[in-house]
Amino acid sequence: MSVSSSIEAAGGTVGWLTADDGIRVRYAVFSHAKPRGTFLVLPGFTEFIEKYLEVVAELQARGFQAVVLDWRGQGKSDRALEDRHKGHVLHFGHFQQDTAQLLDAVVTPLAAGGPLYGLGHSMGGHNLLRLLHDRPGRFRCAIAVAPMVDVWAGWLPPWASRLIVRIVARFTPNHYVPKTGPYDPETKRFAGNPLTSDRERFERTKQLILADPELALGGPTWTWLKSAYDSMDTLSDPAYAAAIDTPVLLASAGADRIVRSPAQHRLARLMPACRLLDMPGARHEILLERDDIRQAFWQAVDDFLAEHEGEKA
Repeated sequence: MSVSSSIEAAGGTVGWLTADDGIRVRYAVFSHAKPRGTFLVLPGFTEFIEKYLEVVAELQARGFQAVVLDWRGQGKSDRALEDRHKGHVLHFGHFQQDTAQLLDAVVTPLAAGGPLYGLGHSMGGHNLLRLLHDRPGRFRCAIAVAPMVDVWAGWLPPWASRLIVRIVARFTPNHYVPKTGPYDPETKRFAGNPLTSDRERFERTKQLILADPELALGGPTWTWLKSAYDSMDTLSDPAYAAAIDTPVLLASAGADRIVRSPAQHRLARLMPACRLLDMPGARHEILLERDDIRQAFWQAVDDFLAEHEGEKA
């Protein structure tokens, strides 16, 4: 499948939302003449709309229209700190408020009464699951791709990493988390990367950033990480997870070293309408993996959507 290099070339239209706190958030609409339904697409941390043009093409080929979001602090949406390479948010609730605003102001009117679907990767999958909890019955079904339920923290057990982050965030809230920093293309090498085993797609993302440096984002701040842990703990609470009754296909990457697959498995067991899709050979970015992995993923998506096609949200 050929992939467009810009939103406009892919047939998309850029729009902007202004949040209650004045932050401007970029989104893009990719319409369809006779839509089978409408997808809200939520990218992961450091990602941006242009990186999802291949995903949009996959959805449009299946008859769907889509709305894709640049999270605040990412892509071309407003960034909170002077160093625009810092991944920063005061609270993950701001992400969830922006998503709800986009749903109400853009996605729902575009759908015009037709079925709504969700697709989110990593941090986007996390916030999609939070949205499903807060808006029960709003989506016909949803796909969470390697959702951020917990993150890898090296040799530290989860409780220890949380304790350290919450202490350090009090004193250096806007500093980069160690072993991260500003985006540096020289360090972005395919060999040994934890994201994808597909060289062409890895290099394509890098070239998009080199062509438009405003898209670049480096590592997270301590405040971002603390807020992420707080939100992950909320999502993982058994009572909270049990209240997410929208049908969900949760794709878990077996070779993931960004987020913790075992935490995804536990969450899937807690959600009453969740189907777990294990992808043993996949790295974190399943959507940008090599073709055999992607084909297996999209076949599972097709089967899942067909199963819920006639249902009402």
